[in-house]
Amino acid sequence: MSKMSHTKLPYLVTAVGVFLMAVSEIYSYVRTIMFRAMFRPGGGYGGYGSGAGFGGGRQFGDGFGFSLSGILATVAVIVAIIGVVWLGLALRKSPKST
Repeated sequence: MSKMSHTKLPYLVTAVGVFLMAVSEIYSYVRTIMFRAMFRPGGGYGGYGSGAGFGGGRQFGDGFGFSLSGILATVAVIVAIIGVVWLGLALRKSPKST
């Protein structure tokens, strides 16, 4: 078994975990920006004189913490950690790691 095929799957698992984490973070960031814009005066629900400018979307955006982005982020971190550990073990066991 060659060294590249020995480490191909751990690299792939690590890359998938990092990709899922990036998607989760981007989704969370865009959602927060949209939530803030919704309560700004002149946008969405706040009129020009309402003064409904909230300080952040984290207060209301995630509800009780059981959101799709939170679950996806948790799964992504677990997959990335498993991939990194597996990759480390695979590189350690490789026959010609000089």
